[in-house]
Amino acid sequence: MPFMTDYHQGTLEILSKLEGELAQIGALTSRAAAVIRGGGTVWTSMNSGHMPIAEQADDRRGSPGLLKSDGDFELLQAGDMVFTQRCNRDVLAARQRGVYVVCVTTNYQDNEFRPAGFTDISHSNPDGLMLGDVSNEILHSHVPYQQGLVWCKEIADFALCPSSTTGSATVHWLINAELTHKVGNEGAAEVGPSAEYLRILRERVEKVAQHQEAIGETAALMSERVLEGGRWFAQSLEHAGFYSEFNVASGPRIVNTGDWAAHLDKNIMLISAISPAFAGEIELAQAKKGEGAYLIGIGPAGLDGEVPQPNLLGLADAPFDNFSPESGGVIEASGHTGGICPTSGVVGNVIQQMISAQWAEEMVKRGAVPTFLRGVYQNGGTEYNTEMETVFAQRGY
Repeated sequence: MPFMTDYHQGTLEILSKLEGELAQIGALTSRAAAVIRGGGTVWTSMNSGHMPIAEQADDRRGSPGLLKSDGDFELLQAGDMVFTQRCNRDVLAARQRGVYVVCVTTNYQDNEFRPAGFTDISHSNPDGLMLGDVSNEILHSHVPYQQGLVWCKEIADFALCPSSTTGSATVHWLINAELTHKVGNEGAAEVGPSAEYLRILRERVEKVAQHQEAIGETAALMSERVLEGGRWFAQSLEHAGFYSEFNVASGPRIVNTGDWAAHLDKNIMLISAISPAFAGEIELAQAKKGEGAYLIGIGPAGLDGEVPQPNLLGLADAPFDNFSPESGGVIEASGHTGGICPTSGVVGNVIQQMISAQWAEEMVKRGAVPTFLRGVYQNGGTEYNTEMETVFAQRGY
């Protein structure tokens, strides 16, 4: 099975497992809506990782703004509620003073659902606390504890290509979809918009399979360019989370490193977007393509029925539609023009990770095993990355 297919199927498996969490999300959002109607605050700090920070930001386009983002647990008052991926004495103290604590699983922090000894001490919980010790309830994101979804026998120590965005961001949007509906509709059914969001997201991720032939061709060309001295850079200006999701645990070390000017006609520029023609991204695309770079574009073909000219996909040598043409999101909500809860972040990241996965396979086929970063939250991760610095410096990939 191609590496890109491994990643695609692994993503669909996460989404399938999240269907099993909808009943709990329904009950939790009913409680959260009651907290808000009663004058309390529903807090969130379940954005561990890189892209989840930007994807779940309060000002993310399509966010309804009901959840309050803040990591200072001293601000949480009795009667409030929090969804968090943290597990420490501050969380425990909040629960003890009357905050309703929901711990959401993440690969980055130790918990009782992974093998003992897997987590590095730097990401273990103080005082040996586990999620069940500090929370009222545990909600599973279904991100695998090893983070990656692709196993490569030539890099046998860990799985490649991160998946935390799929799990964390999807849970975030499921909660927002259901909570927004219930705040405005007291007595609403336990599960409604969250199931609709998950259905639409799954359909769009399934549709990404249409890109596999083009991804294979793109990855082959990328590997040839890298082996000829080209560099691979990635950027996203409107949604900074996309480019941050490469130099991370289970990600390729090469991205955004090295001398771009050394071989301009061999370089690769990947731009991931949530708009078809964000001004800065169009300028960047035109400039880098003009220098001779192979331009990969990921984003919507249009937005709300409008297809601006020029647009990213039209400029790209390798265009990949993220099938997310809404300026806001896919869930209609009173008071929110354009909808809430976008799919562009999750789907766009799935596409760029499939490209990364298939590039790794193409490099392996050519006898040039690339260097990937092992998560420092894993026992031995820091030592592995330090050891591979010399290998990367010699190869450049």
